[in-house]
Amino acid sequence: MKCFLILMVIIVSFATGCNKEEISSPYFVWEGQFYITTHEPIAKNELSEKIGKIREIASKPYENGQAKGLPEGTMLFMVEGQHLGTDKTNDGIIAFERDGEFNIARQIEPELKGELK
Repeated sequence: MKCFLILMVIIVSFATGCNKEEISSPYFVWEGQFYITTHEPIAKNELSEKIGKIREIASKPYENGQAKGLPEGTMLFMVEGQHLGTDKTNDGIIAFERDGEFNIARQIEPELKGELK
């Protein structure tokens, strides 16, 4: 009985820790697609061209150039050999500049869009 209770506590703790209700990382909308920021660094020489910037902060971004958790004016770049996401892909990549460093933002899979907070 004691082992059963310990096992139940472990299972409940694990299930609570794996709750996937919300994504709280900074994210933005570009060309109708949602991108979530990562801490994956990318070298400046891997960027191909500047494509725009974050133009507005929003609590729930849904329009191009809106972001949550990134400052207005954050520059966005294409990555050499990569592509922007479309409604038919889940693998778009955009680089962004923050505090003089470049990082990757990855397209969010459509089923996760409802979990953005």
